[in-house]
Amino acid sequence: MITAPPFLGLKIFSDMDLDSIIPLINWRMYFSAWDLRPAQYSEAHKNLESDTRALLKEIVDKKLLRASAVVGFFEVQRTGDDICVVETDKLHFLRQQQPPFLSIADFFHPTEPDFIGLFAATAGLGANEAEKRFRDLNDDYSAIILGLLADRLAEAFAEKLHRDILNGVGIRAAPGYPASPDHTEKAAIWKLLSPEKNIGISLTENYAMNPVASECGYFAMHPKSCYFKVGKIGEDQLEDYAKRKGMAKEDLRKWIF
Repeated sequence: MITAPPFLGLKIFSDMDLDSIIPLINWRMYFSAWDLRPAQYSEAHKNLESDTRALLKEIVDKKLLRASAVVGFFEVQRTGDDICVVETDKLHFLRQQQPPFLSIADFFHPTEPDFIGLFAATAGLGANEAEKRFRDLNDDYSAIILGLLADRLAEAFAEKLHRDILNGVGIRAAPGYPASPDHTEKAAIWKLLSPEKNIGISLTENYAMNPVASECGYFAMHPKSCYFKVGKIGEDQLEDYAKRKGMAKEDLRKWIF
């Protein structure tokens, strides 16, 4: 089943209202970063939440952080476990080597043209400067809170894009995560979306995003698409995958395992 995208090509979302993103923050993950279990709400939780809410208000009021994104939808043609985009670029996916043997490629039509969504989003614009100001004031505590909040806001922003653009249909997967564990695939996303030019997110030679509080990935719109973990990859699949990507197997190994 082929789901038509809401648009084709790129759309840029600049300086998004943080107040619209905040309700989607995953507070469980935030507290976990402090080694606090949300299920056991304690005095430490209460104090941290109070401090965090106060700084979050300051972030919004003073625009210490800014959020922007670029989203693109492209016509694609599936070739095995690869997705060919606009005839010249390819996205490569790995397959589980145990039941149910899933690959993200399975969520695209095997013979007819289909569509994929790509996104890059950040809530970390301004984070380096704001953290530096706090540290210059010997306020490392606020600097840490701001950095962790930026991470959670970036994730919440990616979720908001998924909900707003696709009504939550399909999945939002990302290179370096369980369903697509190869970090080098970020390079293909950068080639297609130009996030550095369009919204100021750069990609390092080690495939890290700058600002750190950024997310990138894929929207697969098939109604039966689901999240899964590729898991352990055998040498046979790694060799095949390296050939598909045109990379040396040993060079590729360090970006997957």
